Amino acid sequence: SISELEPRLFSFNNPTGACPKCDGLGVIQFFDPDLVVQDPELSLPGGAVRGWDRRNAYYFQLIKGLTEHYKFDIDSRYMDIPKKIQKIILYGSKDEQIEFRYISGGRGHVKRKHSFEGIIPNMDRRFRETDSIMVREELLKYRSSKPCPDCDGTRLNLAARNVFIREKTLPALTAMPTIQIFDYFSTFKLQGKR
Repeated sequence: SISELEPRLFSFNNPTGACPKCDGLGVIQFFDPDLVVQDPELSLPGGAVRGWDRRNAYYFQLIKGLTEHYKFDIDSRYMDIPKKIQKIILYGSKDEQIEFRYISGGRGHVKRKHSFEGIIPNMDRRFRETDSIMVREELLKYRSSKPCPDCDGTRLNLAARNVFIREKTLPALTAMPTIQIFDYFSTFKLQGKR
């Protein structure tokens, strides 16, 4: 059930009517795998994903741990890595524990066992948590937009999308050309008028 209908329910500029997932924008931004993997013909240490190569010791150790755990060649081209492993590299190992070796000050290497966060969740977390404008601008290069999956780009919340004028919703009506809307409403008979 929804509260009494009022104009603000049908405005994506008002919190009452806006889709909560996209805040009434109709699109959401996401880290695009096609932008994250800049050159699939390169290996991971060779720069397939910028920042996750040999030049970044921390991330390189994570990649080495993945290659040892999943038994793939660290120098193989990203495009030659099995799709299942590519998905783990990009989105993480969930609950699967992987042993990683980290370089530690004067003690050589330290071994730790934990799940792998994934490159895209790592970028997403850093984007949300950083206060640095430079870091945000760098990470924005890897983001794309797509229609909001909750509202299909209509920008309205569920309640507003389920108000019908006969068999058509408001988003369906506003997507129609003006002449079709005119024809649609001309078929209505005004009650009490002959």
